[in-house]
Amino acid sequence: MGLQYAVEDINEIDESVQELYKQEGDRYILRVEGIPEQEDTSGLKVKVQQLMDEAKDAKRRAKELESQKQQQELSTAQEKGEFKNLWEQAQAQLAEKDKELQEFTTKIQQKDINIAAHSIGSHLAKSDAKRAEVLADYASKYARHDGDKVQFLVGGMEVDSSALMDHLAKEYPFLVDGSSASGGGATSSASGGATKSLNRADFDNMAASKKMQFIKDGGIISD
Repeated sequence: MGLQYAVEDINEIDESVQELYKQEGDRYILRVEGIPEQEDTSGLKVKVQQLMDEAKDAKRRAKELESQKQQQELSTAQEKGEFKNLWEQAQAQLAEKDKELQEFTTKIQQKDINIAAHSIGSHLAKSDAKRAEVLADYASKYARHDGDKVQFLVGGMEVDSSALMDHLAKEYPFLVDGSSASGGGATSSASGGATKSLNRADFDNMAASKKMQFIKDGGIISD
């Protein structure tokens, strides 16, 4: 029987050849010269398995990250769309409020102009409400609102209310108190007849003398 290369129990072989074996771990290996030792590849196999596991884990992580990226892009797109809608709604509401404010401001400014114009008309024609109303209408044509107060412009230059009253008294003397329009000797052609009425445009187109006569006769000017 030939010699075994490795045995588990040294007592399994003949005592005469036991000295030919050497113990390596739990086995007894035959002492033979010239046989190349086998390379221990167990550590290499472990390293290869480790690298394979790491590569597998890296792929899994990359897939998770890609999924998260896609979800984030989708979420961002949705947020942008929602923000755009909210922004457009806010702009529409702001425009509506601006329009309401402008309309309200215009009404307030026009009211201020009317008050200032009626003040001038009443001052120039204290004795006749009709003439005062006509003068107030003329005064309003010279009035502007600069956002803070009412101002009057004559010939493109800003003037105060006194200067405007002087201008109106020269332009329409027949409407101002103390003119022939309010004289005690003035006769009325409307006596015994129907009161005449003209709209503002027709009155403005009349000659100055006819305007004076119309007012003297108690004519009514309608808007």
